[in-house]
Amino acid sequence: MTRLATALAALIALPAAALAEEARTTPVLVLSEDFESAPYLFEHPNVEPAPGEGVDGGTAARFTYVGYDRGSERIVRRVRLDERGTEYTLNYDVRFEEDFQFVGGGKLHGFGPDRSVTGGQDDRPDGWSARVNFGRGGGVRTYLYVQDRPGQWGVSRGNPDFAFEKGRYHAVSFHVRLNDVGEENGFANVYVDGERIVTHEGVAFRGTDEDSALISRFLVSTFHGGSSPEWAPVDEDGEYVNVHAHFDNITVYRGRYIRPEPGAAPPESANGDGPE
Repeated sequence: MTRLATALAALIALPAAALAEEARTTPVLVLSEDFESAPYLFEHPNVEPAPGEGVDGGTAARFTYVGYDRGSERIVRRVRLDERGTEYTLNYDVRFEEDFQFVGGGKLHGFGPDRSVTGGQDDRPDGWSARVNFGRGGGVRTYLYVQDRPGQWGVSRGNPDFAFEKGRYHAVSFHVRLNDVGEENGFANVYVDGERIVTHEGVAFRGTDEDSALISRFLVSTFHGGSSPEWAPVDEDGEYVNVHAHFDNITVYRGRYIRPEPGAAPPESANGDGPE
């Protein structure tokens, strides 16, 4: 029997539930940007191509964080995915330059629905957001706007044993699965270089099963802050300065794909996620 016939026979023998699980856990690429050719997925005045600065010597995107009295200028865009659903993984490679100041921390990219809730906005059943934070000293945290959050701002979990190393690329994978409506069974887990760094489970992102509440946007969202001067990068005289980071190989997969290292080849398959 040929390998193709053997594979087909194995699929036919699987029960319907197993087929459904296989379909759910096989990652499917839905968005990709390697900055090698224009036009790009998004444009921003503080983002420019950086030839020769990519993971493998190609082109990356250089993000300039312009210090001012609210931290640094917001680099924010909401990129529509070509589909919507309940479970996706965002991957990107990031290198914080040697001049980068983490200060009190700030935002990194993530996911949202049609109308994301950010910036202290009020709860909405169809509104939420899930982003990664860089922390003081280069730590990493989740930053989630969820249903019935206890305060004005997002909820967060971190890992005191990890810090980004400046001057080298790290592969960040952000695996998000929405909750079933009425349940607190969603999660947003952060991996760096293939290792799970932050586990954030028991989350109620959405309060409605309307399509508008599904994951449908890649949130380009990075800046310092905070909303006051102590979040801003400054020089030795206390004057606001610009600092920089490079991003490369941005992808979004339906399902779970954890990038094991910067510049890793696309996946062939992957497994579902849950507590480890």
